[in-house]
Order: sequence, then structure tokens, then C-alpha cells
Amino acid sequence: MVSEFGHFLLISAFCLNLGLIANYLTRKPVFWGLVVLFNRLESLLLTLLAISFLFLIISFITSDFSVKLVANNSHSLKPILYKVAGAWGNHEGSMLLWVLILSLYLFLFQLSSNNYPKELVRNILLVQLSIIALFLFYLLFLSNPFERLNFPPLNGQDLNPILQDVLLVAHPPILYLGYLGLSIPFSIAIGLLLTNDNTTNIVKLIRFWALVPFVFLTLGILLGSIWAYYELGWGGWWFWDPVENVSLLPWLLNLALIHSILILERRSSLLNWTILLCIMGFSFSMIGTFIVRSGLITSVHAFANDPSRGLFILLIIFVAITTSLSIYIFKRPNTVSVMKLNFASRELWILVQNLTLLVITVIVFLGTIWPFIIEVLLNEQVSVGEPFYEISLLPFAVIFAFMLPIASKVAWKGKNFVDIKKLLSSILICSGVSASGFLIGTLSPLTFIGFFLASWVCLSSILELIPLFQFYFPVSTITKRSLLVNFRLIGRTCSHFGFGLLIFGVTAVSSWEKEDIRNIEVGESFYITSYEIIFKNIDYSVEKNFKKVSGSFEVMHNKKLVGTLYPEKRLYPSRNEVTTEASIKPTLLNDFYIVLGNKLDGNAWVVRTYIKPFISFIWFGVTLIALGGFVTLLSFASYRNRFTV
Repeated sequence: MVSEFGHFLLISAFCLNLGLIANYLTRKPVFWGLVVLFNRLESLLLTLLAISFLFLIISFITSDFSVKLVANNSHSLKPILYKVAGAWGNHEGSMLLWVLILSLYLFLFQLSSNNYPKELVRNILLVQLSIIALFLFYLLFLSNPFERLNFPPLNGQDLNPILQDVLLVAHPPILYLGYLGLSIPFSIAIGLLLTNDNTTNIVKLIRFWALVPFVFLTLGILLGSIWAYYELGWGGWWFWDPVENVSLLPWLLNLALIHSILILERRSSLLNWTILLCIMGFSFSMIGTFIVRSGLITSVHAFANDPSRGLFILLIIFVAITTSLSIYIFKRPNTVSVMKLNFASRELWILVQNLTLLVITVIVFLGTIWPFIIEVLLNEQVSVGEPFYEISLLPFAVIFAFMLPIASKVAWKGKNFVDIKKLLSSILICSGVSASGFLIGTLSPLTFIGFFLASWVCLSSILELIPLFQFYFPVSTITKRSLLVNFRLIGRTCSHFGFGLLIFGVTAVSSWEKEDIRNIEVGESFYITSYEIIFKNIDYSVEKNFKKVSGSFEVMHNKKLVGTLYPEKRLYPSRNEVTTEASIKPTLLNDFYIVLGNKLDGNAWVVRTYIKPFISFIWFGVTLIALGGFVTLLSFASYRNRFTV
């Protein structure tokens, strides 16, 4: 019964959504009674979808195997946390969550849109409702999460074992909040074009709704990277897997959007470019959806689905993108930029950063879809791996990192580069010294460049905060206006410093990582660099929904115990699948990473051991990038109509 109620609410939400679209198209309020009850019908749409999704979760918790989705993705012995996560660990359930988040953003936007012209808000809401309608139609007619089985099984097939992980409980919802948050800048851009309003200042509106998905996308990518690091057993933090790539594409475009808004805000230029970035960001989110859910690629993240559903998603994307680009071509503002660029102006450096990010996006996108193109055209199987991305992306990544501090330091409408020569010279010297200090034991030019850029970005970020503390402290002198400046400057500096730490971590782990693969028996030991690894014992045990064999390894350094690691191999009887669970011992400078491989003759096992120096700097750096975005959002709490940095 619960699933039937959920299906009924889903149908009701679709009908209400169509009614709301008709309302906005005819400009006549149709459902006055419901308006009185709920004040805004968008809240009713959100409520219907939220309760429908709750009923799906209840179906998983109660192991209602009469629901096809539950039978295919759950098991009565599965822990309740993973039963709940099973609601979005599959195609149909994740699409319901997808629509729910779209409606959540619709509701939140309407709550915050009172200060804008009604015609503009109406068009923005109309665009957002149209997006929701397309995916609701797809959900009801091609991917119904409440489809029933006439003869339900006694037990389910269980969720994919590698998805039964605490991080993956949070990873998809957070990533979707990032993906779908980009629908609001998209709707704002199309709504502005449809309104043909060149007088309303939409800078702060786009800026806020670009920062929100930026924070969630960054956190979602971070959680996915950490999960892959310890769950997949190969010890890497980024594999250039196609699904990893498609999460990176909208992030890159959103980052370009956030920076281009600065020029629009300060110089009233690049309006058309900003609108185009709004359209492209969400478009690539939808393209990523198609790649993940169409069966187009092979990935540990991808959902296996029949081609008909993939074609319908492709149709949705085609309609959305072609319609939005057509509106952009015929309705874009006929504004002429009066911005004059010179070498000492911040506008030039930000614009070059935008173009660099665009080139990186194109390279990643082409590398992702290239195997599919070759297979279609030549019927050949090819793969695009890490070497391609390293060779093609490295020059542009270096350019972007080098320009980052400069773009933050030069003045708007800058006329003279001499004013910052001393500062830049000192930063270059400090960066060179810092980078050289890390070259003990290696002469790799790429290592030098990596540490140089990390020092360059981090030191310049620290120096950027010095005037802030000198001017605004003691605290009693801080005004509301200066508090606003603090939030924006501190947020920007935090993100830039985090980017520097990310560069440092990537360079260190790429240059100094150690790997050892060997056959070893219980009781034996071996050395990797100056660390002794002792294979103490093997233990067999049975858990609630899986059987496992775990090894015990002690890590010693100078006869002192650094830590004990317990890598595992698990067998899930419900799916007859074996997974490998790495064991990681993080320290301040290194991660010790051990994977238990196959059992050999006697009491011998294949063991893989890694030492990952400074890899924690990657996670910490990305966390600071997201934190910087969140701190910048705090600037909207006061003096919301003024920006001073």
C-alpha cells in the first residue's frame, strides 16, 4: 500500500506541475483554493515529491519485495543504513531524488525572489517547472520507481556491494545538490532572455545561485574521490573514469561563471558570456546524466539500463539544450562591451582564466566521449587514460595556477603594472625557495613546477590577508560594510589557499609514492623504504550480510609500532560477489595503504602495499575550496545589495 500511495503522489505531482506551467503561461491563477492553503503551490509540489520519496525509502526499510526496485536492490539482511541508501543507489530511485531536488531549488528560489520584477521571476519559474516536467514524465512512463511485481521473491538481489559504504550514503545526494543547483542559473539566464529586461541587476542573483552548487559539487567530488581511494583498492585518488569526468565538467564551467560574474559586477561587461556559461553549466550536468544512465560507457559508477531509456534522456537533453541555445541566439542582449583590456587590468587576467577553464573543459569532454566516437565510426575499442589527460591538461593547469594570484592582485581598470612588481617579485622569490626545499632526492622538472605553483598560490593567499588584519582589527572597529568585505575576501583566499594545498598534495603523491607487490606468508615481513611490514595473521569471520577474511599487518619504523592495518576480502552470498577492502593508516606525512590479494598455495597471499606521501593535503585542500565558497555565501547575510571586493 505504501508504494501505491507513493506512485499516486508522483502522478499528482506531475499533474500539479503541468497545472503550474499552465498558470504561468496563461498568467491566470487557476488553483486559488490551494494557494490559500499553501501560499505557494511550489511548496505543495515539493511536499508531494518529498512524501513520495519517503514512501520509497519506507519500502526499502520494510523490505517490500513486491516493489521491483526493492527486489532488485535490497536484501532483508542488509543493514538499515544501506537499505535507506538503496533508495537512491539505483537508476529509478536516484531519478526520483533528482526531481525532488529540482523542486526543492524551485521552492527556495521563489522564497528569495520577492525583490525582483514579477515578469522576470515568472519566466524563471516557468523554465524551472518545464525542466521538472520533462524529468517527471520520464520518471512516470519509463523509470517508475514504484513498479510492482506480480510474484514477489522471498528475498531481494541486494545492492551492489561496492556501493554499500557510508560515504556513498551521502555522496549522491550532495553531488545531485551540486548538479541540480546549476538549474537555477540556467533558469535565470533563460528567464532573463525571455523577459528581454536589460535594466534589472541580476549579478547578485546569479552569484548566489552559482556559489551554492559550487559548494555542493566540490564536496560531492571530494567524497567520491575519497570513496574511490579506499574502496576500489588501487590506491589512486582520481582515475579519470568517465563518470568522474562528467562531474568535473559542470564544476569547471561553474568556476568560470563565478569568476566572470566579477567582471559583470565591476565593469558591467561580459553579460552575454555570463549567460552562456549559465546555460552550459546545467547543460553539461544533463549530459553527464545521459552518460551515466544510458549504458554508453563502462564505469564502476554507471547505471546499467536499456537503450530506450538512454535515448529518452538524450531527447530531453537535446530539447533543453537546443531550445536554450536558440533562445540565446535570438534573444541575447545587444550590448556592446566598453571594457578596455590591458596587461595590468584584472579584467584581462580573469578573462584569460575563463578561457583556460573552457579549454580544460573541452579537453576533458573530448577525452571522455572519444572511445564512444571511435567505436561508432570505426567499430574499434579504444581507451583514453591518465597519460592523455596529463599531457594535454598539464600546460593549461599550470597557466591557470600561475595566473590565480596575479588576477587577485592587479587592480580593476589597472593602468600601471609597476605598483605590484615588488609584491610579485617577493612572492616569486619565496615560492622558488620553498619549491627548491622540496627537491631533495628528486630532480624532476614537473616536481619543481608543482611545488613552485603550490608555494606561489599559498603564499600569495596568505599575503593577501595581511592588509585585512592590519586595517580591520581590533574587532571593535569592524563595521557591517567591512564585515561584508571580510566574508568575500576571506572566502576567496580560503579557496585559493585550498587550491594551493591541492597542487602540493597532487605533486607530492605523484612524485614520491612507493608501491610494493609481493607474495608473502603469515609470519614473514618485508621492507618498503625504511618501514618494516609484518604479516601477523589471517582471520576468518561471518558478518550479518557477508563473510570476510582479514589480514593483520603491523607497520614498524625504527623498531617502533606506527600502526596495525586490517585489509579484508568479503564475499556477499546474496550476489555471490567478492570485494576487496583496503586498510589505510593515515599519519601526518604519509598514508600507509595495504590491499589483501588472492590466496596462493599454502599460507601465502598476494599483498599490495603503498606509501602515499601528503595525500591528505588533497582532501584538506578541496575541503578548503568548498569552505571558501560557503564563507563567501555569508556575505549575502547583510548588505545584500552591495559588493565591495
